[in-house]
Formats: sequence, structure tokens, C-alpha cells
Amino acid sequence: MPDRARRSGIAVDTEGGLIVPVLRNIAERSVPDLRSGLDRLRADAIARSNPPEELRGATITLSNFGMIGGRFANLVIVPPQAAIVGAGRISERAVAHHGQPAVRRMLPLSLTFDHRVVTGGEAARCR
Repeated sequence: MPDRARRSGIAVDTEGGLIVPVLRNIAERSVPDLRSGLDRLRADAIARSNPPEELRGATITLSNFGMIGGRFANLVIVPPQAAIVGAGRISERAVAHHGQPAVRRMLPLSLTFDHRVVTGGEAARCR
């Protein structure tokens, strides 16, 4: 996997505005190590103490605007990033399940991507 594919920006909402530190080597890290890395990046962003190299080089950014009540968003990518995925607020929705109506918890996702990097069809098929 290319090095750029192993870097993800993590959007952190702070009193001073949005800060997007970059979590690196995500493909090689264990779940506990990813959690501790996320926690440290978030704490550093809130304290505004991320070194400049932690704020550059993300391939994709993850945003969780659902924490503040949003459902969908018009996300903006900042080159050289290829995409941003945003998670809205989980809520119960009526959906079809095995041909019958059912109430399920749904997570709305928003995706913005650079068409120079990926086509719409490729992005739509991404799961």
C-alpha cells in the first residue's frame, strides 16, 4: 500500500476552529494503538499543540459532525487530499428489512471526493 494511502486526517472541532491532524500508518496499527493515537491527536488539537508536520499530508479526512446534531453535510476537501467522509448523527429510521418495514439505527454518511483521483462510480461502489 502506498505511504499516502496510510494517512487519514481527523477533523477536530475546537473553540478556535477546525483542526485536522493526520493519523499515520493506519494500515499497520492495532485497534488499541489507533485509539490511543486518535486520543492524543485530539488532545493536542484542543491544546493547539500539534507540530506542523502532524497537520499535513492526509489522503482522506474523517469527520464526525453527528456529535453536534448534523445529519448530512456539504464537505470540502483541501488538496492534496483525495476525499472526506463525514458521519452524521445515528438515529432510528423506518427501512425495508426482508421486504417488511422495520425500525433500524441508521448512520448517515456524506462523501466528497476529488474527481481527478476517483470516478463517481468508484466512489459510489466503495463500501
